[in-house]
Amino acid sequence: MKKIFGVVVLFALCSGMVFAGGSQAGGKIWPAGTSAVSERDGKTYTADSFGYKPVSNTTGKTFRIAVLCIQNNPFWNDVTSGAYAAKAVLGLDTYKCEVDYKFAPQFDGQTFSDMIDTCIAMDYDAITTVGVADSIVPAIDRAAAAGIPVYTFNSDTGIPSKKVAFVGQDLYGAGTKLAESLIKKMGGQGKVAMITGLFSVNAHELRRQGAMKAFDAVPGITVLPAVEDHDSADEAYTQAKDFITSNPDLKGLYLCAGGSHGAAQAITELAKTRDITMVCFDTYAELIPYIKSGAIDSTLTQDPFGQGSDPVILAYNQLVTGKPEKTGNAFTKMDEVDPSNVNQYFPD
Repeated sequence: MKKIFGVVVLFALCSGMVFAGGSQAGGKIWPAGTSAVSERDGKTYTADSFGYKPVSNTTGKTFRIAVLCIQNNPFWNDVTSGAYAAKAVLGLDTYKCEVDYKFAPQFDGQTFSDMIDTCIAMDYDAITTVGVADSIVPAIDRAAAAGIPVYTFNSDTGIPSKKVAFVGQDLYGAGTKLAESLIKKMGGQGKVAMITGLFSVNAHELRRQGAMKAFDAVPGITVLPAVEDHDSADEAYTQAKDFITSNPDLKGLYLCAGGSHGAAQAITELAKTRDITMVCFDTYAELIPYIKSGAIDSTLTQDPFGQGSDPVILAYNQLVTGKPEKTGNAFTKMDEVDPSNVNQYFPD
């Protein structure tokens, strides 16, 4: 017990995570009913609220699942809401599963490796984690060797691991699709600037590489060297302004990851909404006004709520049934939202 306590303290101090799970002591009271209120957003959820439906727990066991997430920009708020919704429903008497949410502030491989190792030491039954870097693969494989199924979400590692499945966007395909949309809106001609999150994050790189596939196929498109904004709206704002002021003939702006509302703010302040076509990903709250104003011409969704909830449900179902419902890639839905249809998704 002393050894585990020491690991937990080290985990909290080194990773900067927040532990928001339920009681892990014996004698927990499991609420009856078919619906539950999430402590995150106060909404009511049922087994039908997710992309996958949890099965009844008839094993006579209780389970514990750890969710390892990131909180470095507004996108992750909806991911977190999904995880907490799954936590609420699986906490019912029908399922008897505790879900503990932990997060780190950045895409740091060492931090996530330490978090996974701590979950192994704490005897979690399953782990869902952002695949932040290839360096976490040994930790994923250690968990698998200990009999703990691991699901990655949002971003997967670039090298193989013994994870069960990845839940998230078809990142390369999404990168290509968004670039094709930008090319069409630009009439196949013009100079494009790219702002990515981090070159070291596989998800961001897959989108960038997918976009370059489309751009390279069109002779009339010129792409400037990409820069990083570290998922920061402030950095994206500065970089967008720099691109625009140093390239008066700039026609397109492609955002691969977080911070997009900062770039949209720069376009708005410079009165370039009509001159520059901007495309990006996601529909978190800070982006919606810029889509409606036309500063953002198109964005692709990736179901962040599902990225938070679906891997938890899949992991739980595997614990109950003894076999995975999904292996490989479990891609989330991907819709294109633009000024012409944004009110269908987000009415005034």
